[in-house]
Amino acid sequence: MLAQIEQRILDGRLRAGEKLPSERDLVNALGVGRTSVREALRALEAMGIIEARTGSGPDAGSMITGRTTPALANLLRLHLALAQISLADLVETRVQLERSAARGAAAARTPEDIDRLAQLITAMKSPELEHQQFNALDTEFHVTVARISGNALTADLMQALRDAVESRMVAAFARLSDWRSVADAVVAEHEGILRAIEKSDPDAAADLVGEHIVRFYRDQIVDAETES
Repeated sequence: MLAQIEQRILDGRLRAGEKLPSERDLVNALGVGRTSVREALRALEAMGIIEARTGSGPDAGSMITGRTTPALANLLRLHLALAQISLADLVETRVQLERSAARGAAAARTPEDIDRLAQLITAMKSPELEHQQFNALDTEFHVTVARISGNALTADLMQALRDAVESRMVAAFARLSDWRSVADAVVAEHEGILRAIEKSDPDAAADLVGEHIVRFYRDQIVDAETES
């Protein structure tokens, strides 16, 4: 049953934003039992592929979400744990994605894009932020750079990867005796990346973001986990 619905998505018979047939119609169309249909729908909802809407009327039922990153993040999180992906491999992958995104953003940015990134940096400077909120803004900054580049897949992969390691990032900040000083250093590096993007300097933007990622993982993640 699950494979049949997945195939319908893959071959284009079901698209983002479309509503799935009712349970009864799925039972009749796919030739399976109602229990199998319900189990498959629960699995798809847990993966973030469909959204179940309660009630009655045209908006009720199961809808293909089109929001792929929660499902991708869940799969990545499990893969990172089960495959025991090394921190070095994780950092290398992030650096490659981030460098490509920064290059693209430096070539494609608009004044509105620069304003959006500047607003995120301003928000990150707020002394009232908790470290979890700071991490969320940090993620948004990097994903926004990727979206500015125009490569939707890079943006989705970056969002999913950040979501997959979010708990590790938050835990690293929580262990810091003075997380705000580290946050200020991160913000300063973001400002440098923003200036390079604003100047349409792809080489500088790529180098700065690469150094930024490596430095953070080396100084915060590795050191914090070693001390713990």
